[in-house]
Amino acid sequence: MIQQLERISIRILAILLCSLPAADSFAQACTNCSNGEGYWVVSTYAMPQTPGVCPKSFNYRCYFKPVNGPMRPGSMSEMQASLNPTAPTCMFVHGSFVNVDHALNEARFTYSWLRNSNRCNPLNMIFFIWPSDDIDTLLPSLSVVHNGFRADHNGIYLAHLIDCLPATSSICLMGHSHGTRVIASSLHYRGGGAVLNCVKPPCSGGCRTIRAIFAAAAINHEWLTPNEKFGRALSQVRCMLTLVNRKDVALIVYPLVGPSYGRALSTTGTTMFDRRKLGPYANKVQEIDLTFEVGFRHAWAMYYSNPDLGREIACYINRGCGNAGMQVLKDQSHEVYSAAPDDAPADEYHAPIVLPLPDSHRISVEPDELQQDEKSSEDKPTVTALFDLQMEKSLAPPATQK
Repeated sequence: MIQQLERISIRILAILLCSLPAADSFAQACTNCSNGEGYWVVSTYAMPQTPGVCPKSFNYRCYFKPVNGPMRPGSMSEMQASLNPTAPTCMFVHGSFVNVDHALNEARFTYSWLRNSNRCNPLNMIFFIWPSDDIDTLLPSLSVVHNGFRADHNGIYLAHLIDCLPATSSICLMGHSHGTRVIASSLHYRGGGAVLNCVKPPCSGGCRTIRAIFAAAAINHEWLTPNEKFGRALSQVRCMLTLVNRKDVALIVYPLVGPSYGRALSTTGTTMFDRRKLGPYANKVQEIDLTFEVGFRHAWAMYYSNPDLGREIACYINRGCGNAGMQVLKDQSHEVYSAAPDDAPADEYHAPIVLPLPDSHRISVEPDELQQDEKSSEDKPTVTALFDLQMEKSLAPPATQK
């Protein structure tokens, strides 16, 4: 009797194993699955971090992290040569109060999240790391304001980094919290707008297909409308996806930071009044309500731990702005707004918005006291030294036991 049961169990196990695809056949069927065998990390820690002082040089520090192996230093030319020009490029920007170790940890999990969501499509992945944790103030609100100015400043660096990428590769800019402010500043700067009194030189860069994804966006909901802080940002994107969470505690108290801060974009979404001011640009905005999935948390981990959202984001990156990839979360009764269709006339969805530039003799940042402190302060050499120390720890091979 026991022998018969063993034979039956062996047959059942053999049937189950035969029904699974073999590893070799899967590798042959999906030879392009691991196009990017890793991801790149680009740091601005070695660059001047004084808002209001226009950068004159762009000394990016690049690092490559292979899928199987430790992170190693690289160069901008090496990164440019390694990127697949026919594959989309996703650039992720972290938020405030994120140190180097935390940023590298987020990069590792975010890359796995996106690659596991859509393994059979090639993808270039770049993580943009900026100094957002080196703030020495007694009041948390001043730290948020200070980091906001620094986010605007690093948006200039991000804009020039975009110009270094292959022109044939579509770009998806994905940010979390103050990382969305870095992206909004970058897009506004690319559109000819002034960022802390700095204006992008004419005829630099080119026309690119750019999409944006804002998660827990720590910017005012009206800042993307004409004549506002980042009024030229939407002119640079094909479409923009905002992940709305109306219960985010950190963004609910966001208006208390200062007099110039209002309701955050990710808590209100694009309001009806905003859409009226946006005009034809409102058709570029696409929103998904994740209030019940994310809840009161603000951390990026609440997003990259959601497999359904990962598949949604992967479809958005690879397929564009249509609704082909909006089915997973739409079936769960989320609020979704349509973006501009891919076959829409260019004049209808790319109408120019002419905005007046701010006075060239004044930096339009507030409050004035913090602006004066920023101008008079020197760049802290400890920022770069701390980054180098933390990166050396990350790059160092594990100690071997004797």
